[in-house]
Amino acid sequence: MINILRKTVEGIYNIAIGMFTVLKHVGRSPITSSYPDVVPELFPASRHRLALTVNPDTAEHLCIACKQCERICPDTCITVIGDPEKKGVIKDFYLDHGLCMFCGLCVEVCPTNCIINTVDFEMSEYSREDLIYDIDRLTLTQEQSRFYFDFKEIPKPKPKPVKVPAAATAVPAAATVQEKK
Repeated sequence: MINILRKTVEGIYNIAIGMFTVLKHVGRSPITSSYPDVVPELFPASRHRLALTVNPDTAEHLCIACKQCERICPDTCITVIGDPEKKGVIKDFYLDHGLCMFCGLCVEVCPTNCIINTVDFEMSEYSREDLIYDIDRLTLTQEQSRFYFDFKEIPKPKPKPVKVPAAATAVPAAATVQEKK
């Protein structure tokens, strides 16, 4: 009998503590925001959807097909296909966001700051195949790239040097030799 009475008093005490906690929070304004009406503030270091940037000034692809991101990826979710005729030119790029754990290793290893983490985290799809992004879905526009270079304080890329054919460079050198004689 005493045991039942003690359990009843303990239960009433615990309910009173819970009700006191509820009464403390009744007058407070809510801490949570009404997402999607209020978008949360995301920071430059946040790691969300991966994307390929272009040069904000010239709109050329920054990827040089070095495949360092493909090699370092622990999930093997990146596939880089370089152009066989031109060295340093990308032909295709595939990234499976369904496999990606957003560790950021590919972003750190990229020598040209081509692959970056964006602040876009809304990537829900109806099938896993839709989470495999090709180069067209991954590539940002020139304005988006400019925004992310400024937002993340990434140094602006230098333009790629223009390759002059070997025959054109040999002619002026020969002309200067003849001028000296």
